[in-house]
Formats: sequence, C-alpha cells, structure tokens
Amino acid sequence: MESAGDNLKRKKKQYYSQKRQRRFEITAGLKGFLCSCNFNERDCVKESYNLLNKYADKLYPPKEKEEVDEEQGIEEELSAEVDKLKNERGNEERRFQYIDTGAKNLLFIKTTLDEPIEVTKEIVDDIIAEGKQQTRFLIRLVPVETTCKAVVGEIREALKPLLKKNFDSGPKTFSIVYNHRFNNTLNKEEVIKLVADDVFAIRADHKVDLKGAETSIIIEIIKTFAYLSVVPNYLKNKKHNLHLICKPEENKE
Repeated sequence: MESAGDNLKRKKKQYYSQKRQRRFEITAGLKGFLCSCNFNERDCVKESYNLLNKYADKLYPPKEKEEVDEEQGIEEELSAEVDKLKNERGNEERRFQYIDTGAKNLLFIKTTLDEPIEVTKEIVDDIIAEGKQQTRFLIRLVPVETTCKAVVGEIREALKPLLKKNFDSGPKTFSIVYNHRFNNTLNKEEVIKLVADDVFAIRADHKVDLKGAETSIIIEIIKTFAYLSVVPNYLKNKKHNLHLICKPEENKE
C-alpha cells in the first residue's frame, strides 16, 4: 500500500515531468530553425547543435569576464557563481533546444537568439565560399522568426512585422514558399493570395518572382502550427539545402 509520503513524491514527479514536457512543446512566438534529415534524427539533432553553436559563438562571442573588484572577497565571488549556476539550472533556458514537431525527419531547434536568419546566412555563405560540405545528417536549415497557430488570420498577423521590416524600404521581387504536413484545413492558394496582398499593401511596386526572388516568405505548416520567416536569397541558395549549395557547379547558374 502506498504511503502518504510516497504518494506525494509520485505526484511531485508527475507534476515536474508534465511541466518539463510542456516547456519543450511548440507554442506561438518561438524563434529557431527547422532542420530536415533523411532518418537518423538523433544524429541530426547533435549535428545541428554543433553547427549552430559554432556559428553562434562566431557571431556572438561570449563577453570577457569582468575583473572582480579587489574588495570583493573570494567567498562572495564563489557565492555569486553558485547562485548563478542554480538559476541557470532552474531556468533551463538553453541557447538551442530541440522540440519535436510531430513530423518525421523534420526537427525544430528553438533558440534564444534574436536573429536566426543572421546565423543561417553566415552558415550558408561559408559553405558556398569554401565549397565544403559541413553536415552529413542535417540537409536543410530554415530559419524561423516566429511561430503561430495554423490559422489564416493568425498567420497574417504574425507576418505583419516581418513584412513591414522587409518590404517597406523599396521595391523587391518576392516569392512565397508554402509547405504543409499533416494539415489539410488550410487552403494553400488562399493563404498565398492573402499574404501577397499584404505585401502589395505595403508597396504596390513589389513583383512576384518564383525563380529568382530577392526575398522569400517562408510558410511551413506542420500539424496545428505555422513556422514563419522572411529570408533573402532563399531560392538562389537552393532553399538552404546545405548539401547542394556546397557544389560549385550548382551555383554557377
């Protein structure tokens, strides 16, 4: 028979397990990266972490530790470090965190970085410049600037600041890249038309170009969520297929 103490422990364990699980679920307003692979998802996650950390360190090098004031005792410094570690463990907020999308071979890496597009641009530019493949399992790396429920109105609302940021300064050619998995509730043509209308509402002199657009609006629908971003040179850079862009003959077009 379970004692009161054991029952309390079990309930606490269930509570924290459920809380942790909820923390690592897809929600609205996330930034990150969609990573595709051909099987070997575990290896793809590891490879994605290594690649993203490498370039995040390059773009945002850690600040040098400030010299501790001489008057601050060693014990005080150690105490501050212990408190810091406790807070970090308690928050569990990592720079990159894998979250299951519910779609096979399509992973989402959540990030605390403000500009995921900046990271992917650096990665893509380096691979093209060096002509060297950097990943084996990770195939496509797509930055995600925000997420929202896969509902037409919420998609348009979430895209508003991204469209304003990218299409307000001058005329551009653009494309809308729409993919969907495990979701048949949205009408693809309707979503594309309405988002295009929102672009033209900002400036009427933008033009659609489905082959060589300067800027692409990415709408990835997976189950009940939409993963959104506005990415420059997305079509030119093989839709961020990291295996294709490292081949010089493929980039001479």
